[in-house]
Amino acid sequence: MFAARLARNARRRNCRLRLRLRHTLQISPHGWLWLEEVMALVLQHIELLSTLHTSGGRRNDGAQDWLGANAPADAIITTRHPPSNPSRSIEMAPEGDHPEKKKVNLTDASGAERKPEDDTATAILKKKKKPNQLMVTDATNDDNSIIALSNNTMDTLQLFRGDTVLVRGKKRKDTVLIVLADDELDDGSARLNRVVRHNLRVKHGDMVTIHPCPDIKYAKRIAVLPIADTVEGITGSLFDVFLAPYFREAYRPVRQGDLFIVRGGMRQVEFKVVEVDPPEYGIVAQDTVIHCEGEPIQRDEEENNLNEVGYDDIGGCRKQMAQIREMVELPLRHPQLFKSIGIKPPRGVLLYGPPGTGKTLMARAVANETGAFFFLINGPEIMSKMAGESESNLRKAFEEAEKNSPAIIFIDEIDSIAPKRDKTNGEVERRVVSQLLTLMDGMKARSNVVVMAATNRPNSIDPALRRFGRFDREVDIGIPDPTGRLEILQIHTKNMKLGDDVDLEQIAAETHGYVGSDLAALCSEAAMQQIREKMDLIDLDEDTIDAEVLDSLGVTMENFRFALGVSNPSALREVAVVEVPNVRWEDIGGLDQVKQELRESVQYPVDHPEKFLKFGMSPSRGVLFYGPPGTGKTMLAKAVANEVAANFISVKGPELLSMWFGESESNIRDIFDKARAAAPCVVFLDELDSIAKARGGSVGDAGGASDRVVNQLLTEMDGMTSKKNVFVIGATNRPEQLDPALCRPGRLDSLVYVPLPDEAGRLGILKAQLRKTPVAGDIDLSFIASKTHGFSGADLGFITQRAVKLAIKESIGLEIQRQKEREAAGEDVDMDEEGEDPVPELTKRHFEEAMQMARRSVTDVEIRRYEAFAQQMKNAGPGAYFKFPDGGAGGDAGAGGAGNDFGDAANDDGLYD
Repeated sequence: MFAARLARNARRRNCRLRLRLRHTLQISPHGWLWLEEVMALVLQHIELLSTLHTSGGRRNDGAQDWLGANAPADAIITTRHPPSNPSRSIEMAPEGDHPEKKKVNLTDASGAERKPEDDTATAILKKKKKPNQLMVTDATNDDNSIIALSNNTMDTLQLFRGDTVLVRGKKRKDTVLIVLADDELDDGSARLNRVVRHNLRVKHGDMVTIHPCPDIKYAKRIAVLPIADTVEGITGSLFDVFLAPYFREAYRPVRQGDLFIVRGGMRQVEFKVVEVDPPEYGIVAQDTVIHCEGEPIQRDEEENNLNEVGYDDIGGCRKQMAQIREMVELPLRHPQLFKSIGIKPPRGVLLYGPPGTGKTLMARAVANETGAFFFLINGPEIMSKMAGESESNLRKAFEEAEKNSPAIIFIDEIDSIAPKRDKTNGEVERRVVSQLLTLMDGMKARSNVVVMAATNRPNSIDPALRRFGRFDREVDIGIPDPTGRLEILQIHTKNMKLGDDVDLEQIAAETHGYVGSDLAALCSEAAMQQIREKMDLIDLDEDTIDAEVLDSLGVTMENFRFALGVSNPSALREVAVVEVPNVRWEDIGGLDQVKQELRESVQYPVDHPEKFLKFGMSPSRGVLFYGPPGTGKTMLAKAVANEVAANFISVKGPELLSMWFGESESNIRDIFDKARAAAPCVVFLDELDSIAKARGGSVGDAGGASDRVVNQLLTEMDGMTSKKNVFVIGATNRPEQLDPALCRPGRLDSLVYVPLPDEAGRLGILKAQLRKTPVAGDIDLSFIASKTHGFSGADLGFITQRAVKLAIKESIGLEIQRQKEREAAGEDVDMDEEGEDPVPELTKRHFEEAMQMARRSVTDVEIRRYEAFAQQMKNAGPGAYFKFPDGGAGGDAGAGGAGNDFGDAANDDGLYD
């Protein structure tokens, strides 16, 4: 019992006693380390004796000589030192007990086999769990120099109370702290106060790494400066009131660049360590000189340091971030990996993608997290009118980077200084490209310099730059998916005051096509809307704002809804009509069969993609509406875009045509590029017959422009991959004039005839058009529907619109007559209260008068022509009467068992596979 008590007491030595002992004896750091090892060995022997005395346990063979042959066979020996020959001990260990061999489970909980390529692609992002990685929690002790650990954690890390440790946080930030024990703390956690968390750039729940730091030196001198806003009004000596009591006999470790808060005289002052001699970190002893003279540091300067970008500030591009880190961070931090395997490290990475996706942000994050020297080259800035100066600027940049290696050279907008040499007329641009090629080829393999470049026009860069050995890897920073948008929203709103009703997942699901900068603008607009709502409580002439008003500010879901209504994805701002329409299914009367076909073709692939994946088939990509004018083809397209919450691009056919050669095809290509960037997106081509007439019949066409437009349209529709939910909806009144290749399966494969509404459909249209209009109770809409045979939806809309106009005309006339009567009677018209509405609702008289002006816009001849075309499309193929024979299948479907009437499978050339 005495030995065990002695061991516990020895473990709980006080930090100040140890530091005073070392300072009094004037022992060098190496001598003190040797003394600690001797003391640790004595403690081991004491623990061993106490263990053998109290209970028997298993011992290892390494203690056989020390214990003797008569030692108990189950004694435990703990040692702080590794075996003298670890490789040999590992080889001799049994295979089943090997501590590092773990069987990899290739299946997840659902039974699906894990894809190895997916794991290796993002392997660099996986956190390696180590015993010295601890989770941050709040501190009960507000001391700036303390880290509290549990007793078990201290035993695992072989630390004692009072030891000095190096703690690493995020963004390459670290500090030195003193270890104390906390019996109430969970294992695997570390208590850090707010100031220390600020210095390490971590928050609650983040991980920090702890390393023993036994050889930390005493500081000869340190220089500290206060933060300006914390010393306003203080006239006394900062050293006597704050610094001297804080450091006196405390032996506190300090790290250059750290902040610390000192309380004294009913005030607290924030200081920053600006210099430590010897550099980086040291312990403030009794003879350490403390300098505090100088101008206080402004808060704005310190806040700028906090704005350093790290990996946690980037969301929505996990796979791309893994590619960049393995190409940039690995060569900079561990170049010996490439040397050992016998290959040269990568020299360059080209980032390309739409504006606002975070290409420059990624480069800054890699530089901050790796601690590398970051040299930014903005493309146009290096260009000069003086001959040879542009190339000289490039050479200076590479020389500066090599002097400060490891370094990252980031060339933003590289397409401005490295265009294709065969397509540029300027001699300066050609020389700059050649100089850049020479510099990238001339970089030393071990120079620890990586070149990164960013552009949104990768195809305009000289091809010689894109070969291996220069820009080895090209990373596409695309538009984020809903999960990525949620990560970006969480990053941008982490410092915002949000209401309880804000649903970021819902916002992420509704912001199709938004990039990171668009989401940042969305959050800013929502916050501005919240401020506008409080403007009646804010006096701009006052110098201060009431604290209650500030506390009441909080961005609500309604503010985000407003911001969504006034913002569009930046990729689609050039398109004039890009919106999510406000037309819903209930706004369209009748056409139930057409609505169901639209749901199956457009809504199912967006809402239920796993169903198509289950059956191994890609959904249809196009729908053609054809039918008489005014039947609701455009409204159907708007409604389906709204129901699936997709972006909607409405393109009028004649708008795409241009007088310039190749401009019409370019317009079509740009429309589809923007639609793919904002997927899911519905491209509605109205009046399709104006740009997709049958080829070969355009006599007198300017160089066959119409045929080229059709070819471009066919190519774009074939080029849409299944990964991009882009749907094409065409509408035409003349389907017989369309090019046959446009209506084949794989393009506009769903041909939907939108007929004139029947009586039930006409009743539904009337109800939909009048659902926001006050109508008298004695009006029978079904009677109007029965008397309007052959009327289209537009014709019925004219009737209701005409009735409303008549009611408005009558109401205005009665109000003018009433006003004249009051004037004649000498009443005060302005002061009199407004009377009853003379025409509160639509009456039978209004509809009867409106019906006198009604007319049909579609003749019976046209209706028969549309119905004949629809019947022809329905019975066009030989499969109209196809049916499997009774008695089971004649063979496998893929082997051509039954139903070979469509052609011989052996003669199939695979053209349509």
